[in-house]
Amino acid sequence: MTNFTLKHYLPYLLLAAIMLVLAWLPEQWQNMLQYNYTDITAGEYWRLITGHLLHSNTWHLVMNIGGLLLAMALHAVYFSYRQLAWQWLLCAVAIGLTLYYFSPDIRIYVGLSGLLHAMLALGAIKDIQLKMTTGWLLLIGLVAKVIMEQCFGPDTDLAELINANVAVDAHLYGVISGITLGVISSVFYRIKTVLA
Repeated sequence: MTNFTLKHYLPYLLLAAIMLVLAWLPEQWQNMLQYNYTDITAGEYWRLITGHLLHSNTWHLVMNIGGLLLAMALHAVYFSYRQLAWQWLLCAVAIGLTLYYFSPDIRIYVGLSGLLHAMLALGAIKDIQLKMTTGWLLLIGLVAKVIMEQCFGPDTDLAELINANVAVDAHLYGVISGITLGVISSVFYRIKTVLA
């Protein structure tokens, strides 16, 4: 593990800044970027990624930035800029594709929460790899949360606050993509260590 410096915050702060800038775009422009099932079917594949960067209202944006700051506080020291870029991109695409193929009833989706769940799962896997008990606690908490959401549905108060349906399937797919990528990365790391 590397020593923590301010540079570890930069990717997270850049992502937050991008979300803030996009929040100021005219609604018509935001509509061209949001995850939209029909438009993705028509070939507008960028929406699989850009939909994660938009939000339904200010409360939604503030909550997602708070989640991003939490992920940053817990795990910023673990990953290089390149690793974060690839993790975020791969998980964003995985979440978008799984929403498209397995949750076609979700026609419009915006928000970072699915990707936040992936980030936290990736960090938990890294904690576990480093033999930290907190990794198991975080991973168990994430899995329990998505199981509860799948069984009992989203929090209605939260849906009212963000003025949108809470896409609990995105949370589930985020955890699955984060765990999958984290485990694959851990296996490659071990193979690389053995061969070195």
